[in-house]
Amino acid sequence: MAQATATRMEQDTNPATGGQTDLAESMFREIDESTKQSTGISLFHILTLGSIGASIALFLSGKKEAGIFVGLWPPTFQALKAVTEKNRNK
Repeated sequence: MAQATATRMEQDTNPATGGQTDLAESMFREIDESTKQSTGISLFHILTLGSIGASIALFLSGKKEAGIFVGLWPPTFQALKAVTEKNRNK
């Protein structure tokens, strides 16, 4: 598996980083693709909706600070989605 990952990483170069690959970005892209194939919706959209729901549930259960904290996560998930989509098209 390590060899397959290394081969895949060599093929997935990012010109913005001088030809080096970003392991985390490649991993997120791969997980997102497998999630899309199995569920039909992006992993990042699932995480966004889940964190919004968790935020509302925490807030209404009286854990307002935790609800606000979790409520700050959706923009991060959408930013990750935008980065993986942007670099996928290069």
